[in-house]
Amino acid sequence: MVLKGQNTTRTKKLNQSLVLKLLLQNGPISRQQIAEITHLTPATITYLTAELIERGLIVEKGDLQTKSPRAGRKSVALDLNGDSYWVLGIHTSMERLKMGLVNLKGRITDLQTIPVPSKFNEEEFLAFTADRIKSYLHDHSEMVIEGVGIGALGVVDIENGKLLGNRRLGWPDVELVSYLQREISLPIYLDNNVSAMTLAEKMFGNGKQLSDFMCIYLGHRIGAGMVLKNELYRSGLTGGGELGHMTYIHRGKPCWCGNKGCLNQYASEQAILEELQVSTADEVLRKAVDRDEATLEVIEKASEQIAVVLSSFINMLHLKKVVLCGTLSNPILPVKDIINKEVNQRSFLARTDAIEVESSKLGENIEVIGAGGLALWYGLYNKK
Repeated sequence: MVLKGQNTTRTKKLNQSLVLKLLLQNGPISRQQIAEITHLTPATITYLTAELIERGLIVEKGDLQTKSPRAGRKSVALDLNGDSYWVLGIHTSMERLKMGLVNLKGRITDLQTIPVPSKFNEEEFLAFTADRIKSYLHDHSEMVIEGVGIGALGVVDIENGKLLGNRRLGWPDVELVSYLQREISLPIYLDNNVSAMTLAEKMFGNGKQLSDFMCIYLGHRIGAGMVLKNELYRSGLTGGGELGHMTYIHRGKPCWCGNKGCLNQYASEQAILEELQVSTADEVLRKAVDRDEATLEVIEKASEQIAVVLSSFINMLHLKKVVLCGTLSNPILPVKDIINKEVNQRSFLARTDAIEVESSKLGENIEVIGAGGLALWYGLYNKK
């Protein structure tokens, strides 16, 4: 009897998560549409949605608007109650912590950017991070925050909640989640920052209706993530996605990873800043707006270099959609258009069946939205 009860409870939680995911992807929709998609009985959907309404997670939004008039009683539209559930999203690097509150629909508020003092060792970094998170939670103690998601720059052991050894800094593995869990009593979810951004695109962005797509982060470094068959793709311990460490030039410029000729050394934001001899991405954007020839030439070259590497990847795994995010995806710059043109010309498969390259709609805070998305996805939407 106990086992049966446990199974019934677990099944109900799984079905409620399924309903919430459908509303995230397709809402507002009716109970009847939910039943048709899930193949659950109308009675089961009525029961599940009633409990979710009671918990405040979903709301009725009046009559469902349809494209064509239907005879009979109108269906009631259900939708997520966005502000009923909040998590803390944190993007962490060795330079800064960026954190904010993220709601059920991916809306972000109360954003803070906190510089990380240079020359920290791993113990000091852990203590600093824990202190800043506790301070943020204290300042928002009037709110119910359900969990913490962390998107971390670098290689992450997602199963054990660790930042894997950083060769550039000379750090060993950092037990980030276990350390923070001793200081903070909320569930904590950790992943690589670009994997988290890819998940955000699937949950809230251009990938909502797509079962397969690639997300490329064009920022200080270049990284990527993939969704295949509606799931964030995982490859072994770390999840993969290091597009920036694919070789662009054999025996080219040395990279901090230990290899030579990595794409990061030629086409990342950092590489562009170094080539133009400017200190910030904002300067690059200003020069591009002013149609500075040298700036536009460097950006065009970097875009083509990215396209060369991406074309080879597309020939191996023919994804039909690529979403760009990060500083270099800014619509002020011609990066998206150049990559789209070059990949469709260079890739053998894309010449036969074109791919679409587009910029993310989630904006400059996608790192924090993605981090919050981890806590929402694993704490609520995909709760096992």
